[in-house]
This record gives sequence, C-alpha cells and structure tokens, in this order.
Amino acid sequence: MKIVKFLIYYLLGVLGIFAISNAPMLLTSGTALVFTSYISDTVQLIKEFFQFNNWTYTTMQGQEVHMLSQMWDPYLYSMKLFLGAILLGVTVALVLGIITLFLPRSLIKLVKRLLGFMEAIPDIMVAFLIQLLIVYIFKQTDVLVMQFVTLGNERLYMLPMVILSFLPMVSLYRIIVLLLEEELTKQYVEFALSKGIKHNTILIIHVLRNIAKSVFFQSKIIVWALLSSLFVVEYIFNINGLSNFLLLEFRPLVVAIVLLMIFTPLFIIYQGVEIFLFKEAAISEVIVKRKKINWKQWRVWSWLNRSKQEFITHLKNPKFLFGFTIIFGMVVYSILHSIIREVPVEQFVLIYDDEGNLVSSKPHPPSEYVLLGTDGLGYSILDQLLAGAKYTILFASLIAFLRILFSFLLAIPFAMFMKERWQKIINKFVDSMHFLPLTIIAIILLGPILSGSTSGFEYSFMDRMFLEAIVLTILVVPPVTVLIGNEFKLLLDQEFIAGARVLGGDTRHILFKHLMPHLGSKMGILFGQQFIQVLIVLIHLGLFNLFLGGTSVMYDEFYRAPQHSVTFEWSGLISSTREALMTGHHWIIIPVFTAFIIVILSMQLIVEGIQEVQQARVGVTVKRSKWLTKLFRRNKTKQEQPSEQYDVQADSFRFIEPTDQSKHL
Repeated sequence: MKIVKFLIYYLLGVLGIFAISNAPMLLTSGTALVFTSYISDTVQLIKEFFQFNNWTYTTMQGQEVHMLSQMWDPYLYSMKLFLGAILLGVTVALVLGIITLFLPRSLIKLVKRLLGFMEAIPDIMVAFLIQLLIVYIFKQTDVLVMQFVTLGNERLYMLPMVILSFLPMVSLYRIIVLLLEEELTKQYVEFALSKGIKHNTILIIHVLRNIAKSVFFQSKIIVWALLSSLFVVEYIFNINGLSNFLLLEFRPLVVAIVLLMIFTPLFIIYQGVEIFLFKEAAISEVIVKRKKINWKQWRVWSWLNRSKQEFITHLKNPKFLFGFTIIFGMVVYSILHSIIREVPVEQFVLIYDDEGNLVSSKPHPPSEYVLLGTDGLGYSILDQLLAGAKYTILFASLIAFLRILFSFLLAIPFAMFMKERWQKIINKFVDSMHFLPLTIIAIILLGPILSGSTSGFEYSFMDRMFLEAIVLTILVVPPVTVLIGNEFKLLLDQEFIAGARVLGGDTRHILFKHLMPHLGSKMGILFGQQFIQVLIVLIHLGLFNLFLGGTSVMYDEFYRAPQHSVTFEWSGLISSTREALMTGHHWIIIPVFTAFIIVILSMQLIVEGIQEVQQARVGVTVKRSKWLTKLFRRNKTKQEQPSEQYDVQADSFRFIEPTDQSKHL
C-alpha cells in the first residue's frame, strides 16, 4: 500500500513538471490565455517524452546530440555541489546549535541577532564578497587562497559549496536552536535530570532524536530556496552545470527532463523517508457544516476599522515602527524624487571639470560630480536607487499581498469543507513543488515576456507588469495555501471552536469571530516572509537580465546592445555583478546590495514587532534591547507617585476557626 502511495505521489509531481515546462505556451498570442492549445501541447509533450529518439539537444556548435550524453556530466557536477552544500550546512548548523546551548544567555542573544543580519544578505552578495576578498588577498600577498572562477573544463568545488552551504547553515542553525530550547523545557528532561542522567546524554540520546523529525520537515523549505541558489552560484562562477545546459535551450522537452532529474532524487529522499520511516500523522477531519456564507452581512467598514486599530497597536511596538518607517520613508522619497526631478535618472557619457578637462568616461567612479558613480551606460546609481525604490518595494509588497490573499481564500474551503482524502492528495502534490527551483521556473515563464529587443517589446508595459505579477504570485500560492490551511485546521481542533458549534455558530461566525483574530498576526508574519522572498527572486531574475517591467535593449555609440531596466528598479543593477568583479567596478553593485539589505532588515524588524505584539497578548513577556527602549521611550510629564509601604508584624495575622458550613465545603 505504501509503495502504491509513493508511486501515485511521484506521478502527481511528474504531471506538475510537464504542466510547468509547457506553461509558456499559454501566452502564444499576446495576453490571451489559450488553454485549449496549451492542453493539447502538454499532451504532445508527454508523448514526445516517451519517444527517446526525440531526446536531442543542439550544442553551441550547432550539432544535434543525444540529451543524456550531453547532460549527464553537468548533472552529476551540479548534484555533487548541491548535496555537498547540504551536508556541510547541516553539519555546521548542528555543531553550532549544540555549542550555543552552553553559552551565556547574553551571548546567545547576540548570536541570534548576528544570524538575523546574515539571513538578510542575498546569496549573490555572499558570493561576490568572498570572491572580492580572495582577489584582495591575492593582490596583497600574491597568494591565491582558492580558485574562484572556472575556465573551460576546469572543476570548482570548495568555494561554491561553501557559499551554497551559507543559506542552509544559517536557517537550520536558527531552527535547531529554537527546537532545542523548546525541547529542553519539557518534563521528561527534568525527570531524566532528577534520575542523575548527565546533560550530554540527555541532549544526544533524547533531545536530538526528538527534534530530528521537525528539522527534517523544516528542511524542505530550505532545499527549495537552495535549488534556486544553486543555479545562481553556477552562473556567477561560470560553472558548466545544469544551469548552463538549461539556459542554452528553453525547449519544453529539455526543461521537463532537467526538472525531472532534479525532482526525482529529492522526492525519493523526502517522500521515501516520510512514507516508509515516519508514521503518517492522522489528519483530523474537522469539517464545518456547509452553510452558505452571506457575504453581504460582512461589514467591510467594520473590518477596516479593526484593521486600522490593529495597525495603530503595532505602531506602538518600537521594532515595527522602526522597520515600517524606513520602508515607508523610502517609498515616499522615491515618489517625490520622480515628481520633483525633471529627469529622475541622469545619464553621464563624459564628465568634464570646470576647465574643460576630461575627468572620466562611463562607467564613472564615485566623485564630486556623481556621488555614487554610474553604471556601464552612464546612468547615475544614486538616481537609480532613488527612482527605482518605489517600483521594487511596492511591487514586492503587492506580490506578497496577492499571495496571502489568494492563499487565504483557497485555504478556507481546503481546511473547512474538504474531505480528508483530498486534503492528503493536495498536501502531497504541493510537497512536490518544494523540489523544483523557483528561480529557474520564473526564468522559463518570464523570459519571453520581459525580454526586449532592439525593435522593442512584444508586450506593452502594463501587460509585462501584470503578467510578471501573475506568474510570481501563482508559483507560490499552492504551498502557502496548504500552510494557511494547516493553521486553520489547528485552530478548528481547539475546544473553543467546538463550543461555538454547540452554541449554534455558523461558518461565517466561526470564520470571522474566532479564526480571523487568531490568524491575523500570523498573516502579518507570513506577509513579511513572502515580501523578503519576492525581493530574493527579483535579485535572481536581475542576474539573468530579466528586470521588473522589462529589459530594454538599445545600441550605444560602440554598436553594442547593452541592457537595462525600463523602470530602473534595483535588480537592474544586479546584472553587472559578474562584470563588476572582473573589471574592478565594485561601486556599481555595492550600493544596490546595501539597499536590499536595509529593506530586508527593516522587514525583519516588522516581523519581529508583530511577533512581540502577539506574544504580549498571550502573556509572554518580551525583553527589548536597551537601545530600542531608549530610542522610543516617551517623555513622562508626571512622575509616578511612590507606592505606600506597609509594616507587616507577626501579630497582624490571626487564625480563623472554620465554621460548620465551611467544613462541609
């Protein structure tokens, strides 16, 4: 029975891969979604997949070879880097997590803050900084610490693995420390200590074994993000892996085979362990009575008023206020910059001083004439950061909001009306999406939409923005729907929900009066996480010259066709990362990376503020850092009156004899 389940879940994942691989066919004519031709093309793709003679690949030299003979070596190379990074990251995270438990509490708090900052650093910037450090050491000492780029058929292992392991190490470290701290508070630990069992024995034999399952399931999200980072790192280091193979030809059959080769081993590991080793957790079938919801009775203004009060309450939290002020201030200043300036982004081809002497040619380094310098086309980097902030931040906010909105609406029938059997099927189908690289799928779908040419764009600006928003939203709605649906189910299992049903509460009453107040803060936290994820995806797309609003191509004075973002959003500068490293034009990308880190850190503060407000509501005391307390402490106009002191003497108490009635009680 378990083998049948395993095969069914695998086939569901394979069907999803075929659907994604052929998704660009949906946009064969403008913005119209041609579903009939899409379905027929997908069926044809499945037939072509089973005709192994059609597995041909066109090389850069124009030769047609069998796909497996050309793909197998890059595939093994990429998998070695990927699995090596996971093993390295998990090992370091586990060792550091155990060591952290023996550190002083003040030092643990400092370590957590440092890791929060490290999580805000994009993987591209980690790779860039390490490469820059190696180059700097080589220039100063003539010692090449390690090879940082590949040429020809060279193989590079150590540095890509170190950079790829950065993300799982930091994320798993935070998860492991959190689970260890929670597990050590359970009663069996105190009981074992009272029996004289040593701390190390309890930690290794009992605690680590109990958190292993939670760490295993949490690692799915990390692996999902790591797959995207793998293709980015391969591109930066010029590694001849799967990314290089896939980017040369976007044919649906090629995409399907590559995604299937990535999906299969990860599916075997995760679903195999979950089905054959772990006991399947019983899904409690909590189905609310199917009663039609009268949405007209839902008072929108009342809900908006409650949302306003919630927002004001969160503004009283220092972390939330600080993070929100930075992000909101960036957006407002960016809008004012575009309105006030006649030319929001100035272009400098040649810069002359007051005496007419040539100072510099593009790209111009930072100077008194151009504060942060210019990019390769001569556009001011400072102007691009100011003008593009509104597009980057508002678009990421919009995508995060749409993901939460659509997922919430779909989670209601999933958790409240759907049968247990269908819930399991959907859960397993969505689990398969965690093994597909989000960045590569986004590149496949958005490449034909955003890429321009010297003759212009195939789609209008509004169409490009609309389609990019739809693609980046739909790709993440299924897993977020299941996540929110599971939160719904946990609440539906609570006793107060059963009491509401007994008292006659209908679906609308349970949803808005009982579920929404508990889910509100979690939705805010989830919004912040999705906002940061969208920023990371925009960075990855920028590296592959797919910019928000479209990639403009025009000839310059040297008859080259350089590319830039039509909206001057921040990821437009990311495309210069590899060129800036090779040419020494580091000023082009350092400011934009800094801007991304500031926004991500600000959103992390907002998320922490929401968590603190929620913890305060349930009675958890939150200790704020001293500098935040001093920064946002209000001036007191009145001094507190000293409390009265009572001198309690021994004769102040007397024993009261129990009455006859109290004895019966």
